[in-house]
Amino acid sequence: MSKTALTIRIYSCYLFLMGAGMVLIPNTLLTIFQFAETKEIWIRMLGLFTFTTGIYYFYSSLHNQQAFYKATIAGRLFFFTITVVFVFVFHQSYMLALIGSIDFLGALWTYVTIKQTKKINEHIS
Repeated sequence: MSKTALTIRIYSCYLFLMGAGMVLIPNTLLTIFQFAETKEIWIRMLGLFTFTTGIYYFYSSLHNQQAFYKATIAGRLFFFTITVVFVFVFHQSYMLALIGSIDFLGALWTYVTIKQTKKINEHIS
C-alpha cells in the first residue's frame, strides 16, 4: 500500500468510527463535542452518510485511485474552511472547527505524500 493510500485508509477508519458513533450513540458524541442532544433523526442520517462516505475512501485506498485522493484534498479543505466560517459567522462552538481540523490535517497529510511520491518518481526517471 502506498503512503498516500494509507492516509486515505486511516481517514476511512475515522469516517467509519464517526459514522457509527452518530448512528449508534449520537447524543454521546454530541455531548463530547459540546452540542445539544437531540431525539431527531438528522444526526443518525448524518452518521449513515458519514459511514457510507468511509466506504468510498476505503475502497479507493484498496485500488490506489489517485484522482480520488486528489479530489479529497479539495473536499476536506473546503469542509475545514466552512466549519471555521460557521464558528465565526454563526457563533458556534470552537469544537466545530476542531472537527474540521481533522479534515485539514488529513488533507495536508495526503497532499504531502502525493508530493513526496511525485518527487521520488521524478528522481527515478
